[in-house]
Amino acid sequence: MKNDRLLRAARGEVLDRPPVWMMRQAGRYMKVYRELRQKYPSFRERSENPDLAVEISLQPFHAFKPDGVIMFSDILTPLPGLGISFDILESKGPIFEQPIRQQAQIDALTPLDPEAALPFVRQILTTLSREVNGEATILGFVGPLDPRSLRD
Repeated sequence: MKNDRLLRAARGEVLDRPPVWMMRQAGRYMKVYRELRQKYPSFRERSENPDLAVEISLQPFHAFKPDGVIMFSDILTPLPGLGISFDILESKGPIFEQPIRQQAQIDALTPLDPEAALPFVRQILTTLSREVNGEATILGFVGPLDPRSLRD
């Protein structure tokens, strides 16, 4: 990697300066993001369509060249793979078709198979890794991503 500052910081190494990255929410101030959001108003479409998620993830990287690139996604993304339907409404947040309120609903959940239920996640991360080309660390919700894990 050309820029592994964020990974080295995560390992507790002493650096020349602190690493810099931007939370995706900060992108709302970017005109290019607001225009894309107007064109694709569904948050889930933006986050589950690899082309859109990659484009959104890279917007701050192209503008500012931070040390980290955060994958545009949502922490609720795995839920449909468990059998929980939901949508995310702009300015409202998540809406669940059938909120879980009974043990029977919990018992009916299916085990998550990420490759089957969330194939777009690997595609997004693989494309981001290729696009960033070692100039920044790719981050998801669990932390830094080692690009070696994305090799086919």
